[in-house]
Amino acid sequence: MYTIAQFRKEYGNDAQCLDRLFTIAYGKLECCPGCGVVGAEFRRITTRRCYQCRLCYHQLYPTKGTIFEKTRTPLTYWFYAMYLMTTTRNGVSAKELERSLGVTYKTAWRMAILIRELMGREKKTPLKGVVEMDETYVGGNESKRGVGRSKDKTPVFAMVERLGRVIAMKMENVRKPEVFKIITENVEKNTKLMTDEYPLYKNIGKEGYQHQSIMHGLKQYVYGEISTNTIEGFFSHLKRMIEGTHLWVSKKHLQKYVDECCFRECKLNCAI
Repeated sequence: MYTIAQFRKEYGNDAQCLDRLFTIAYGKLECCPGCGVVGAEFRRITTRRCYQCRLCYHQLYPTKGTIFEKTRTPLTYWFYAMYLMTTTRNGVSAKELERSLGVTYKTAWRMAILIRELMGREKKTPLKGVVEMDETYVGGNESKRGVGRSKDKTPVFAMVERLGRVIAMKMENVRKPEVFKIITENVEKNTKLMTDEYPLYKNIGKEGYQHQSIMHGLKQYVYGEISTNTIEGFFSHLKRMIEGTHLWVSKKHLQKYVDECCFRECKLNCAI
């Protein structure tokens, strides 16, 4: 468990944060990109977020091309926001970031959105082993929460690798052609697929998968290794984050919140 004490020790000031970004961006440079000298030493420029070769004065900017480029917000604020968003089980609202960091709501909201976009950029390799999949409906009017498939709700289709990664995405509607396309693009052939008895998944076994269903309509929830409890647990975390922490999210930004939940779930599963 990565504690707040460890975080403060490693990222207590902007210089430490910038050093970390330099290491991630360039690692151990074998030679200077400017003069080509092997083992050239770079020193940090205190007035800017850059490092400079001591021999030719070639400069490197670790924040270039990142969400930190051109930001006036201290890097310690960004790092602390990322710490909160990755360690808090049900997410962090922009209002909470505003209070914790002492910034404006506009700044806090922008930081949160960019961090969520960063979470969604993680490379997605095909799922394998035992993969559970299901669909759910989120959002809509507060009076219709819990109603199920109401017209003003947005469908989310998700697949989870047991003790592994999660891939989930917002959809306009859940139809067999679109769902089968997502499955074949993101799940290795011959993988064991676990679903409920919903007709949507009928014939997915013909696409090269080992398909097994659990009969929820008959009050069956676990039968040997067949269950969808893992994916349902992911959906409960997603809904708790949206309805409990954020109260409501727009359809426009829903995928970013889904990516955030996937990111945390993957890190949690990989840590088990």
